[in-house]
Amino acid sequence: MKVSLNDYSELLASGYNLDRNQISQVAGLLIDNGVDEDSKCAFLKRFSAKGETDEEFAGFVSEFRKLAKNPQLDDYADRAIDLCGTGGDRSGSFNISTFVSLVVAAAGVPVIKHGNRSISSKCGSADLLEALGIPMETDPEKLNASLSELNFCFLFAPYFHPAFKCLAPIRKKMAEEGIITMFNRLGPCLNPATPAHQILGVYDPVYLEQMAHSLASNGSKSGWIVHGIVDEKTSQRMDELTACGPNHIRPYGTGKDSKITLEPNHWGIGRYPKKDLNGGTLQQNLSILRGLLNGDAPAGLRATIIINVSSALWIAGNVGSIEAGILWAEELLCDGSVSRWLNKAREHFAK
Repeated sequence: MKVSLNDYSELLASGYNLDRNQISQVAGLLIDNGVDEDSKCAFLKRFSAKGETDEEFAGFVSEFRKLAKNPQLDDYADRAIDLCGTGGDRSGSFNISTFVSLVVAAAGVPVIKHGNRSISSKCGSADLLEALGIPMETDPEKLNASLSELNFCFLFAPYFHPAFKCLAPIRKKMAEEGIITMFNRLGPCLNPATPAHQILGVYDPVYLEQMAHSLASNGSKSGWIVHGIVDEKTSQRMDELTACGPNHIRPYGTGKDSKITLEPNHWGIGRYPKKDLNGGTLQQNLSILRGLLNGDAPAGLRATIIINVSSALWIAGNVGSIEAGILWAEELLCDGSVSRWLNKAREHFAK
């Protein structure tokens, strides 16, 4: 007997946790155009109300990864890193993880960045990269060539996850109703290349453990799930490591797999005000990026970039300590390496 999505909603209402076989069936029903939107909305509301277990969330990550297009980046994935966040922190910040990705690539570390256009912000990673002359490549041969030449490629999420297209109206409806579902967090876990390492920011520290478990159980070797407190008086927070306050971190695969909290002074850096991280429109963020390249950016933003770059270099195994990563990050920002990398990238994609 075929089980409907409404049947699963009834199970959830009783507090039932789904097993892997049921998760596979539900994932199929959610992307089935033949299943009505009301049933999908009802299921997501029930699932959100029950709360996903770590195993359930990891199961959905596994199922939706299976549905993704394969970018065929196996020659690089086993030493590559992805840096991204869930968004949804309403911080209005600059594209920190995107710029950090470029700095890390300039250091020679393969970066397979997975992202999208603006959703909750004024300027998404894809928007900024396109403005810098980095197109949304989809052909595996071109993606491999980009990694070979630049140590960087960008996987545009809507192309690599076509199954999610039919879910867009449901996700929009949920957002309009203020309902947070698993789809608010799934995207950063679904890099179709499965890079070995990841720094993933979450908008709420309650999800640190869940996200770490999901990545570790779905092929990621090591990484940090992070959440930054940028103003302790107002409890303002971000899906980033920052130089503005304490950073909650859940490492996995690094030998210390329990939650830690690190102040900016762990990186030898003082605290800075959150306003230093503020971003804006695409044009405003391009101006901020030029300031970072020219040594004319807010001190707190530069410090935040150093924190993230040094951490990424260490997680990817390219330095033996955070301290060594800090020195390298500072050198990359000061010696023109990133500007030269961007010029090389423009030349590469102009061919």
